[in-house]
Amino acid sequence: MLSQSEYNARKEQLKDEDPLMKRINLSQIKIDKESIKNNVIVIDDSRVPVNSNFWKSLGSAVNVNTGLIGKMNKAGDVELQTKLLTGLKDYAQTREGDKQFLLVGNADNHEITNIIKADKFNRLSNETLFKTAETIMNEIPNMHVQSIDKINRGEIAINLIHSSQIGYEKLGPDEVFKFGISLINTNAHSRIDDFFQRLSCENGAMAKNLNTAFEFGTGDNTFRKLLEQMEGWAKNGFAPKTFQDRLELAMSTKASFAEMEQAMHAVSSSINEKDLDHKATLQRALEQTFFPEYDATAKRIFRKGYNPMTLTDAQKKFIKTDENVWDVVNNLTWIGSHNTQYDLKNPNRFKVVGGSLFTKTFDLQNAEMMHI
Repeated sequence: MLSQSEYNARKEQLKDEDPLMKRINLSQIKIDKESIKNNVIVIDDSRVPVNSNFWKSLGSAVNVNTGLIGKMNKAGDVELQTKLLTGLKDYAQTREGDKQFLLVGNADNHEITNIIKADKFNRLSNETLFKTAETIMNEIPNMHVQSIDKINRGEIAINLIHSSQIGYEKLGPDEVFKFGISLINTNAHSRIDDFFQRLSCENGAMAKNLNTAFEFGTGDNTFRKLLEQMEGWAKNGFAPKTFQDRLELAMSTKASFAEMEQAMHAVSSSINEKDLDHKATLQRALEQTFFPEYDATAKRIFRKGYNPMTLTDAQKKFIKTDENVWDVVNNLTWIGSHNTQYDLKNPNRFKVVGGSLFTKTFDLQNAEMMHI
């Protein structure tokens, strides 16, 4: 739990770190033959850097399938991608006239990260998000701030936890949890996710749609509706109805080679180290520390006559490791909740990565039906 002084310090640090915004229409964005290659666009005759994810956002804004944009990126079809985005952008401008969009910028990286339709923007300011958390703690008894995470500049999570402790005896004497909610600010939206903490190792995880499914809209009724829902959640200590079933399934389902690899690469790729040889050494050490079963599974695949480096993602989803999904979730959430010897970029986000793994359809959860 955060003390009042820790909360105040974190609030002061983050309350003004909102994304930069610029309201435009599509005609103001110019894309030339070098734009996608160099990740730049031209706005009002000025070249402005964008991150690599911007092109998917622009594609979505002009109704291009984001999967198609992703395939073009992988295939290196820059010229075709440029023509497609330019043509559809011009068509959308003609069709929708002066429809307004918002460019979202990251002040730390000095680049544009997103473009969204202005009427779809529903993000609270960070300061308002903190005021929302304070109102919830005043209105709902036994709610406390467990942690405040900065994911990226302008992207934060205020994790509120209920004091009730709930044990799952048949899963083991150490399986005691506290539950609550995460107030999330992304660069374009504000929402509420579930939050749970495993007390035995103080791991925290953010997860979507276990119990809550609330996205902030506009108007006074939005917040009133949220408080009414919370009064109901508080009666059960904020424990999601589906949590025990998910926990049992995660503990009884083997993690696939694909799930293990995705979790491992998400962590090891986030090591901050400019020297590539030293970074590779650190990555191998981290992988052996937190994901040793990956190497054991890769060696087993070799012994069976296959090369794990040439397997497709679909094939990897059918190969089981000797760790269950819950073990992988715990590895991710431990890294996200504790300091490690590795200098990791935004380690807090592994609370989200672990929560996402916990709530998804596991690759092998229906493996017993494969031979029907």
